[in-house]
Amino acid sequence: MDSAFKLFAFFILLGITSCCAIGREQTTTETVINKRGENLFLLGNFDSFTLDAVVKKLEKSPEITRIVFTANGGSNDDSATLKLGRFIRQEKLDTHVLEGGVIASGGVSLFLAGVKRSIGKNVYIGVHSWQHCSGSGVLNCKSARDFAHTDPAHRLHNDYIKEMLSTDSFYWFSINAAPQNSIHWLSSSEIQSFKLVNHSINENLEIPFPSAFQNEYENVCHNCPMKNR
Repeated sequence: MDSAFKLFAFFILLGITSCCAIGREQTTTETVINKRGENLFLLGNFDSFTLDAVVKKLEKSPEITRIVFTANGGSNDDSATLKLGRFIRQEKLDTHVLEGGVIASGGVSLFLAGVKRSIGKNVYIGVHSWQHCSGSGVLNCKSARDFAHTDPAHRLHNDYIKEMLSTDSFYWFSINAAPQNSIHWLSSSEIQSFKLVNHSINENLEIPFPSAFQNEYENVCHNCPMKNR
């Protein structure tokens, strides 16, 4: 396994494991949030503080109608991220992935919250299995694939996907598409088959943080298909 893939595997593990960093105190979200007109742009992973930060921004800015994803690789607090997704759906907001953007893991989950969901050109959408880790010191981690289909462990994500898409077929596909230390980049036919996108927009949205976006994009998408050709 080369060093680049090891880094990628670690990044994915960080994104899907619902635990907080040890040894440092965090009080604000690391997710970059930027409002432009009716659009709220999000960059980076979603953490335990993203929920409150986004909700506060939405409450102060009722003109916002759309959440725009840019380069969003995952979540380190799945419960909070899915709670935010339900809030987005409750508020009847739309979601959009910026042209040339990438979403993966928890980023995909949050994108599904949109009433109208659209993507720009050259977008990558990645999924994989989640895992649950327990214990201290050497963690005991178990993949979603290792739990029986009837196990309550599936409910957190399964119930959410079913709420957003009216079926849980995409959930079962996602956890079997790639293991927790890898990723599956969806094809156009898969995006269409699972009805992840149900709308289109003609606007050419300008990214408000180009430099930060490029850095985050490289972190999330260095293993995207185009880069392997």
